[in-house]
Amino acid sequence: MTRISQITICWVHLSVLAKSANNMLKNREYAFLRGNNSSRIFVLLVTVLLFASSSWGQQKSEYGIRHSVVISGPKTFEFNENDEIVWEFDGRSKDISKLANGNYLVTYRDQVIELDPSKKTVWSYTQLVNAEIMSAQRLTDGNTLVTELGEHPRLVEVDQGSKVTAIIPIQPETDNIHMQTRMGRKLSNGNYLVPHRIMPFAKEYDRRGNVVRTFRVDLPELGGAEAKNGTFAAVRLDDGSTVVTCASGNRMVIFDSNGKLVWHLSSEELGGILNDVCGLQVLKSGNFVVSCYGNQAEDGLKLIEVTPDKKIVWTYQNQTVKYVHNLHVLSTNGQPE
Repeated sequence: MTRISQITICWVHLSVLAKSANNMLKNREYAFLRGNNSSRIFVLLVTVLLFASSSWGQQKSEYGIRHSVVISGPKTFEFNENDEIVWEFDGRSKDISKLANGNYLVTYRDQVIELDPSKKTVWSYTQLVNAEIMSAQRLTDGNTLVTELGEHPRLVEVDQGSKVTAIIPIQPETDNIHMQTRMGRKLSNGNYLVPHRIMPFAKEYDRRGNVVRTFRVDLPELGGAEAKNGTFAAVRLDDGSTVVTCASGNRMVIFDSNGKLVWHLSSEELGGILNDVCGLQVLKSGNFVVSCYGNQAEDGLKLIEVTPDKKIVWTYQNQTVKYVHNLHVLSTNGQPE
């Protein structure tokens, strides 16, 4: 939210507060304040202070952790470690990352765009084959990996001229187009890691679209098929293990380099706050930051940081954001992630 937007909204709220204060003065219980300008000013100041005490967004940590983050969802924005929104853009976005050059790579249903800090589009890709786009990743060679959903579900690599240079067909095993997949990512070994949203697995594909490995999350220890552990995000760690978020299953899991389940965290273990776990980033500390799409109440926790020993060490709330789709943590206490 820009400063101008904040000032405008504040003015609207203050006008409402002033009207409320005036109505209060008309109430018989506050008759003693009538005609007393100082009392009127006092009441208005109290209401203004109460309003000012509530922030647009607030991160909390008993461990002194502060993050700067970019967020995709109904609102697309970046907030710094002081909870100030320092950049925002219009539209309901699916995926987002801040690039090394300071630009923002933003995914919408029908296109991927790269914006500079002044919000000028410097690169774009619009798909013409499928129904929608779900995610994008800037690759080390400067190309961009895009996940497409539709009659021909696929990953495509797109060059700086917006030309498709590689097509990787994927196998979501569902006719529900919108739920075919979510945050597809290319791995350092040249393969591709793809979570399939409505299905109980994430798959690793080679460049030809062959399935190299399947990470199933309908295992008995994860509640079986009844848990409906559809996958949303998957991250490959340096030791070869794979972290996966299970959106509707409200859990996170880790498979070792051999594909064996070695760790899992359910919402029940955290008091029920892992509600529709979507976006995921593994920090340098080894902690996990996830977005909880299902925490859509005003006081719902939009982002949660959890340690490998299942301790919550940081949270983020924002009354103006209904949900967070994906995230990119930029810094922790002044140090880049």
